[in-house]
Amino acid sequence: MKRILGIVMGGALVLGLAVSSPAMAQRNGMGFFHAPVFVAQPGIVHNLATGASTEFLARFVTAIPLSIERTTLVAIIQWTPFADNGTSGKANAPAFVYGPVVNILNQKQFSLDGDALFAYAPGCSGSTSDYCHKFLVEADGVIKLGSLMNAKGQFGSLGLYAFLAYQISQVPSGTPSRNRMTLLAGLTLPLAPWHR
Repeated sequence: MKRILGIVMGGALVLGLAVSSPAMAQRNGMGFFHAPVFVAQPGIVHNLATGASTEFLARFVTAIPLSIERTTLVAIIQWTPFADNGTSGKANAPAFVYGPVVNILNQKQFSLDGDALFAYAPGCSGSTSDYCHKFLVEADGVIKLGSLMNAKGQFGSLGLYAFLAYQISQVPSGTPSRNRMTLLAGLTLPLAPWHR
């Protein structure tokens, strides 16, 4: 499974680097894709089920804007490196999340997006090594700290995020609606491209 995740992430990175060159994109007819943006989003994740724990979330995003207005394709790798798996070990298996993001509202101080995402993630049968595809929808809110502070260069993209995800598929029968909801919150740190 780790090999599959590595191949998929490597493919997303290669695609991102390929479309970042305008000459190459034009030569290959890839004007549909624009230059990618790479972002780190450290934060926390908390399932809204009663009694669920809050865990540190390591999250890295490749975002490729599309020629479709307000639409971006994302490829995300995320994991909870310190989560307890219940057997004195760490439940730190990575999840790969991908799909389109559509911007609904974009103001100077904040933005709101709607996502329809697929997650290739563990936990389908209660095991951290049992991977499957899950479908989820997400509402993503970002407070644009960089813009509020009039930050220059790359720090102008600094932000605080709060995402509410709702799992649609691969949910055990009888699971209450509230238990399908997860809150992700943290800091958005731009990694590349780095502007002066």
